[in-house]
Amino acid sequence: MQNHDLQKQVFAPSAAWTRRALAVLAAGGVLLATGCAEIRTAKPEEAEALAALRADREQDNVLVEYQKVRKKEVEAKGANPDDLDNAAPLKEESRFKELWEKRKKEVYDAKLERYKELSADVVGQCLTKAKAGASADDLDRCVTTTPAATIDPLKAGLLGLGVIGLAVVLFAVFRSARRRIDPVAQAGQKLNLAVQQGDKETIVSGDYKGYVLRIEASAPEVGQGDGFLRVLVMSKVESHTLVRFGPLAPPTGLDLPDLHAPEVHDPRVPEGYKLRLSPGANADAMLAGDLAFQLRDYDPVDVRVHDSLCGVTCWQVPQTADRVIEFIELAVNCAKQYPQA
Repeated sequence: MQNHDLQKQVFAPSAAWTRRALAVLAAGGVLLATGCAEIRTAKPEEAEALAALRADREQDNVLVEYQKVRKKEVEAKGANPDDLDNAAPLKEESRFKELWEKRKKEVYDAKLERYKELSADVVGQCLTKAKAGASADDLDRCVTTTPAATIDPLKAGLLGLGVIGLAVVLFAVFRSARRRIDPVAQAGQKLNLAVQQGDKETIVSGDYKGYVLRIEASAPEVGQGDGFLRVLVMSKVESHTLVRFGPLAPPTGLDLPDLHAPEVHDPRVPEGYKLRLSPGANADAMLAGDLAFQLRDYDPVDVRVHDSLCGVTCWQVPQTADRVIEFIELAVNCAKQYPQA
């Protein structure tokens, strides 16, 4: 369990890097797309016309405020405030006119400042509504609508290429960073073997010390319990030999061949392990000595020899490239026990 925890800590940066790369790419795409979507601002004369009409709509609000003040004044003098329920005559009072002119200018200046920043299509739409008699509230809602953007085809094409370029760069950086934290890929590079990194696994292949190898491993970012490393030695192995040495019930997730060979009962077989050998095959090296000790270091580990190949699998990916190379050496040493006749 401790090895799995350490493995998770070593491989975690790859998933974090993936999220960061995707976030940067998405943000870059949004910025580039925004850059080619243009919004035309309103013409000054249209903004001024809309501000003037909106300021006119404020008169009713000012009149209501003024009416409340006048009613309080009348009531304070002992008269009946209900006599001022009809606000129309109040419009002719000089005090109201003065107040209205001041407020109208304030509203006009404030609205004009804002309308100058709006898009031409929003101002045009709201100006049409204002001329048709829309209320102040209607106009205030109208100017909050989302403007329609126009696309410049040339800019869109150029920026589209920019997005593609950004994606290519990010992918290259991601692959480089991913390889730096993948000990199996690092081991392959050290041994001058071909390395392929996919979404779910890393595959390394080539010749090593005269043996043809294929190395398969889980991707660095796999979840805990899903990691594995398998080395297939695919040359110089006896074709008629069958060997199965490993756990009675190996972890699921890998397709391991079910070899039909007689089971061997030997007191040196570790508890929880099974040994099957074809007639004439020998497994002494895997049960005692240095090779046996090295195999126990990767417990649970599985060795299967069949069809001219030797496969050695463990369910914990070593944390460093050097440890991966040690496991590769171990697999080659296992294959050497069954040389081709």
